[in-house]
Amino acid sequence: MEGLTGLIKFDTAGFRSDFHLDVIRIAEGGPKKIGVWNSTSPVAWITEKHTQMSEEMSLVNRTFIVLIAISPPYGMLKQSSDMMVGNDRYEGFGIDIIQELSKMLGFNYTFEVQTDNVYGSYSKETGKWTGMLGKIIRDEAHLAITDLTITSDRESAVDFTMPFMNLGKSHSY
Repeated sequence: MEGLTGLIKFDTAGFRSDFHLDVIRIAEGGPKKIGVWNSTSPVAWITEKHTQMSEEMSLVNRTFIVLIAISPPYGMLKQSSDMMVGNDRYEGFGIDIIQELSKMLGFNYTFEVQTDNVYGSYSKETGKWTGMLGKIIRDEAHLAITDLTITSDRESAVDFTMPFMNLGKSHSY
């Protein structure tokens, strides 16, 4: 029988077999096909060229200050007998994410360690944000990647991505 996703077949256990699905992204102009998946192979992504994005939205050749904390396994100092400088001094899950995003989107970045490990809270006395969030709000940095819990106060002040890890009660971003 033909269905919305193509030919509908079932195996002997009653499960649907031999089918494929389009992977879509909701974009400004409506849904856009970005990949294809079938039951026998992994997702085949449809790649977009950076030139298809408007220059205003493009991250190509832009440089960002990325705040990190020395907080294993998200951000760590590399153990090496060699003297390392710049971004090469760091490793970890968050470091790897920024590195891969940079390759995909063509941007540059410089890591800045939040040496006091203060992630950020709102001070009613001063009327200002502290820590990493304060630096982002004051445009002293562009983003932070670390094990940061989303609170309603923080969410009202800055934008968060979807969590990349959930550790029960707290979230990591």
